[in-house]
Amino acid sequence: MNKLMTLLLAAVAFSLSAAELKINNRVVGSGYTETADSWNYETSVNLVNEEPPAEFLITPRQIRRHPTSKHICGYNGNILLTVQAPGSIKYIDMAGTIANFPDKVVREAAFSYSLDGVNFIITEKKPFGGEHGHTCTVGAKLELPENNGFVFFKFERFYQEGDRNGKYGNVLWQTFHIKLNGIKSSADVNKDSVGKALKEAFPTGVFWAWERTRPNAERAKMEFWAFVEQNLMDMRENGYDTCWFVNFSRPDQTKLLQLAEKHQIRVLFNTDLLSFFYHGAASLDDLDTLADQTVSRIGYSHALLGYILRDEPGLCDLATTNYLYDLMKKADPSRDTTSVIMNAQSLSYLRDSKMPVVCSDIYYFGSDHSTQLPSPRAVSQKEFTNALNCFNTSAELHGKHSWFMGQMFGDVWGRHYFNGEKVVVYPGSYLHWRMPTEAEAQWQIWEALRLGSKGIFFYVFHSPIPLEMPPENVIDPAWKTRIERMDQRAARAKSWKNQKLTETMLELEQNGGMLDYSGRPSPQMRATAGVLKLIRANEKMLVHRRRADFPVFFSDDAYTDTATFVSGGRWIGVAVNRNLDQKRKVNILLPMNVTEAMNLGSGEKLLITAHGEHFQKITLELEAGSGALLEASFFKHPGMSCCHEAFAQQLIHRVDVLPAGEVINHGSMAADTNRSLRLKKDANPEEPVCILQSISNPKKAFNTFTKNMGRDEKKGTLYCLVNGHLHACKVKAISSDDKVAQSNVMHLKNQETEPATPKEGRILQQKEFFRPFVIPPDTTSMEFYLNGGYISDIQIWFVPAASNAGEK
Repeated sequence: MNKLMTLLLAAVAFSLSAAELKINNRVVGSGYTETADSWNYETSVNLVNEEPPAEFLITPRQIRRHPTSKHICGYNGNILLTVQAPGSIKYIDMAGTIANFPDKVVREAAFSYSLDGVNFIITEKKPFGGEHGHTCTVGAKLELPENNGFVFFKFERFYQEGDRNGKYGNVLWQTFHIKLNGIKSSADVNKDSVGKALKEAFPTGVFWAWERTRPNAERAKMEFWAFVEQNLMDMRENGYDTCWFVNFSRPDQTKLLQLAEKHQIRVLFNTDLLSFFYHGAASLDDLDTLADQTVSRIGYSHALLGYILRDEPGLCDLATTNYLYDLMKKADPSRDTTSVIMNAQSLSYLRDSKMPVVCSDIYYFGSDHSTQLPSPRAVSQKEFTNALNCFNTSAELHGKHSWFMGQMFGDVWGRHYFNGEKVVVYPGSYLHWRMPTEAEAQWQIWEALRLGSKGIFFYVFHSPIPLEMPPENVIDPAWKTRIERMDQRAARAKSWKNQKLTETMLELEQNGGMLDYSGRPSPQMRATAGVLKLIRANEKMLVHRRRADFPVFFSDDAYTDTATFVSGGRWIGVAVNRNLDQKRKVNILLPMNVTEAMNLGSGEKLLITAHGEHFQKITLELEAGSGALLEASFFKHPGMSCCHEAFAQQLIHRVDVLPAGEVINHGSMAADTNRSLRLKKDANPEEPVCILQSISNPKKAFNTFTKNMGRDEKKGTLYCLVNGHLHACKVKAISSDDKVAQSNVMHLKNQETEPATPKEGRILQQKEFFRPFVIPPDTTSMEFYLNGGYISDIQIWFVPAASNAGEK
């Protein structure tokens, strides 16, 4: 019995550990056998009498069948078989037969194999048709060079341009014989380790419109693939590590992946499922085929980071993208799929899509007189911050990561040409998107870091080929058509209400894309290199960071923005110079329990000095639009969050909203609305809009926000930070209020609220709200007053006392 049990267990163990043979990403159904150290596969396929095998990725409706002559049956097309074996493939015996039924034209058929998907070795090539007979068989019997079990085999037919029978007619592959054998690998080669979950990556990338590549290579007078390789090297040199490809030619994919892997560049590609968005499909089985077709062609590559479903899907596509996401995950479990979403739909995809990462395109630098885009610069910055903050907050709430596609291009609607140095714009043109300056280019990245983005791309890599002569001198018909389009776009803009057009000839800097018209990095692209290389050096820490429960790094002026994150137990800060014109020396404030501050960019330990009674400071020099990545260490504990009210719900709040106040929705540029608190129209600004009760209680800690942690100054300090549009805001501290001391904050919404009578108290803050203030120990509640503007959020936290304040 024991011996029998041992044999049974051994058999079960062997069956569970048995490897698989995949052809075109599908496990073969029969014909596969294995021994302890080798494997074999053999099958024959007859497309005349049988349905095509699933692993050929040929659907039944792609088989051509003559209505009366049953022998005229088969597949017109090239057949690629990507074999993923459980070990090295040692020997092949493969053959395919093709027949020419419609005419006597001589064509050729060939069989080839490739170890890398790029360089195919033709083992046999034969003519058929005419005097060569209407059929031929091509294949190979040979030992393969050393390989890792991924090998590509191709049955291919060749015909002359214009040969419609060869391309579409009854020139048909009919039968195949496939025999493979090899050595089993000790490693599980079917366990795809080359992929990477998108939530484990912080890409810094370019949006590469592939159709622009060849014209730019020709303009640069470079061989096509040499130009592509130069582009990849320029990316790497400037801190970019990922390509987001669209409009990509399938035959070029394997070559590009090979070059990308050589230069350590990651790639995101569209899938073959893209056609479904535009043309539908005959059946759901066809979608399975398209998914496997994609994975079998490119899924082997270590350079492939993930897949793209489509560019800017709409809300009508949301459920479709969820279905296709599952389909691609089934076809390639090691990788994720994503899409770039327009800002109007981004919140819906962040909430409801299955994609773990959503990329939002935010092109908010409009020309100064644009009525269609945020402008001028201050408005562009404000709307950019609002949108990114909204998307990143939603992503964190829904367990997703938010990437953003930034702007590095300009666009003129109207007649213009490139004179060799400048872009000359004619009168009557509309300046639509404005090419961001060098400071604006890097500010987008720093601001995205500050707001929590976990992937950064820029649109667009290559510039469109410019017109290089005055439009009135153009003779070429193709360029005349483009000039007509220029005029049509200018006329469209002229029809808009209040839209100003150019009145005189203007000269602009090159504004086509990240690469200038010579095909080399623009000043804007070069300006971003420093911060992108910093991201590359800290990818793991930055991709796993989350917003801290309370801030540690504070601004000391209105033109510096800060944020605090936690990543793997590390407290990380981002400080950004919002001034896009001037290099500035700025103070970053710290609580008293910070013992060390590091600049992760320079690697230097920063000098900490005293700054008043309740703060310390470090000093940074920040270039226009630039920033700093910081890290803080503490004396024992960093602190504890006590209260954060962001008015995210319409009715339930931690504060008591009083009759003078109202929660409003506001926002613009298609981002989801944000909620804030403002003074009602015609309300008395001398009445508080809200009161935060039960901050502490002199009698007991129960049902208080702080649990009385701040009532003893020797033990620590309570800080409060109020954010919003606060040009006319006032915060007052109230102490020893009997009503407040008895309040149960869990039931504030059940209480009757009456117009508040202002109470005696101390003004804690009424200006410079970029800086937190200290809540006095005996404060039991705080009243908030507004006279215009709004409060977006209120945060209170406790910082334990430290004995080492002052110079470090």
